[in-house]
Amino acid sequence: MQHTETDTAHVVLESLSEGRMTISIPKTNYSLDFVDANLAARPKLATKIGRHINGVIHVSALKMNRATGGGVFIEPVQGHPRSVQGRVLATDTVNNKILAHVVIPMWITVPAGQAAADFSTGELLNFYVQSGSSFASAVSATD
Repeated sequence: MQHTETDTAHVVLESLSEGRMTISIPKTNYSLDFVDANLAARPKLATKIGRHINGVIHVSALKMNRATGGGVFIEPVQGHPRSVQGRVLATDTVNNKILAHVVIPMWITVPAGQAAADFSTGELLNFYVQSGSSFASAVSATD
């Protein structure tokens, strides 16, 4: 899948350890933990600790619901994302995924029994996140 500016998160790399990474979202208090999806680029990525990086977040939802109010958020503010709310930016009906803006953009794999096509662009949704959410940095081994 070709990624665009719309689905790219602009964050600060805080740490790398044992296949995991912590990122912070500039101008917020968010400090989030993800699986490091760039093991091949790890040596180059390690030089970026404390610096801005770009990448794509992938999560799997347990059950998605339409929200009637509130804003966009990720809970908890520190650690692994568990409860998320945001607006639909795009749907990928072939892969049953939704791109949503939830403080930062993230691709959400829609759970079995639900379909990405059931959600419309601009719609507010919330869901609980399965363990194993990942961040794939745009840093490559040749950067």
